[in-house]
Amino acid sequence: MNRVIQYLIALLIIVGAAYVLLTYGIPKQSADNTIATTTTATTTQMNVTHVQEDTASYSIDATYPQFGIPSVDTEIKKTVDAGLAEFRSYPPNPPDSSTPKNSYIGKYDNVYQGSDVVSVSLIASEDTGGAHPNTSITVVNVDPHTGHVLTLDDALSLIGKTLQRVASSSESQIKAGIGADSIFEDGFAAKAENYRVFRVNKDSVTFVFNDYQVAPYSAGPQEAVFARIK
Repeated sequence: MNRVIQYLIALLIIVGAAYVLLTYGIPKQSADNTIATTTTATTTQMNVTHVQEDTASYSIDATYPQFGIPSVDTEIKKTVDAGLAEFRSYPPNPPDSSTPKNSYIGKYDNVYQGSDVVSVSLIASEDTGGAHPNTSITVVNVDPHTGHVLTLDDALSLIGKTLQRVASSSESQIKAGIGADSIFEDGFAAKAENYRVFRVNKDSVTFVFNDYQVAPYSAGPQEAVFARIK
C-alpha cells in the first residue's frame, strides 16, 4: 500500500511540474502576432489650417494640411495663397447675377507622407456665376528632407518611362474608362504642360487631368496611374 501511495505522490509531482512548465516556462504568443507597419516615414503630426472670409462680394471656406515640416508647409501654403489671391481679384458679380457673390471652397485629398516625398492634392471649387462651379486640382509634391519640389522629370524617373510613353498609355487608360468618343486628344499630347499635375504615393505616380483637358465637364477630372520602380 505504501508503494502505491508513493507512486501516486510521484505522479502528482510530475503532473504538477508539467503544468508549471507549460503555464509559466514557455512564453505566450499573442493571437495577433503581426507587426504594425506604416507608409509614413515622418513622425510629424498633420494639422489642418482653415481659412474663412465673408465679404460683400465673395466668400471663402478653405482647408489645407500642415505637417510641421517647414519646406513642405511653405510650399502648400504658397500654393493655396496664390489661388486665394487670384480669386480675391475677381470683379464682383453684377446685381442681376444669379449668384449674388463669388464663392471659393478649398479642400484637400490623397495625403501621402513618405520617406522621399510628401504629396497632397489641393482641390479648389469656384462659383462665379457661370453655368456650374469650376473645379481645379493642384498637387504639391515635396521632398521632406531637401525641400525639393518634384518636377515632371522626377515623376518620369520614378516610373521609368518617357513622356511619350506616358502620353500614349494615359490616353489608352482613359479611353478604356470613358470611351474613345468622349476624349479630347489634344489634352494627351506629349507636352510638359499636359502632365504637370501628378501625385505620388508609395507604389505609384498618378497623372491628373483637370476638367476640360481630356474630356468634357460631365466626365469630370481624369487620372492615369503608373507603377513606381523606385
